[in-house]
Amino acid sequence: MTVVSHTEHIRVRWSEADPAGIAFYPRFFEWFDIATEALFESVGLPWPEIFPQYRVVGVPIVESGARFVAPVRYGDEVTVRSTVTEVRDKTFRVEHEVSVGDTHCATGFEVRAWVGVAEAPGARLRARAFPPDVARRLRGAGG
Repeated sequence: MTVVSHTEHIRVRWSEADPAGIAFYPRFFEWFDIATEALFESVGLPWPEIFPQYRVVGVPIVESGARFVAPVRYGDEVTVRSTVTEVRDKTFRVEHEVSVGDTHCATGFEVRAWVGVAEAPGARLRARAFPPDVARRLRGAGG
């Protein structure tokens, strides 16, 4: 599989930091989400267009995790490097590397599912198989 990666830059806002000026750890998961959406857009799959086109409600997280090794502070410009490392039938895995300048701050991952619109009002949402062109792009093979 060809690797699909994207780098996103995010400035840490005051509201994302604790009283000591250190970014609160849940913000990293928000940054992962921002970076994953930007990764999709970078391969020609902008969520506002593809979700209605393929009748999916989105790509919800079914598993996630992170390891924090250095603080990120208010005002820092965070670099989030996101890489699709696995594409299965109905799910994909994105791994994230977070840094500020040359300082490695955290790593994280998300496993997300391709979830279709409910078949009827009130019906259970279910993961469905990726359309072939979406799977190809996530694998780095183009559209």
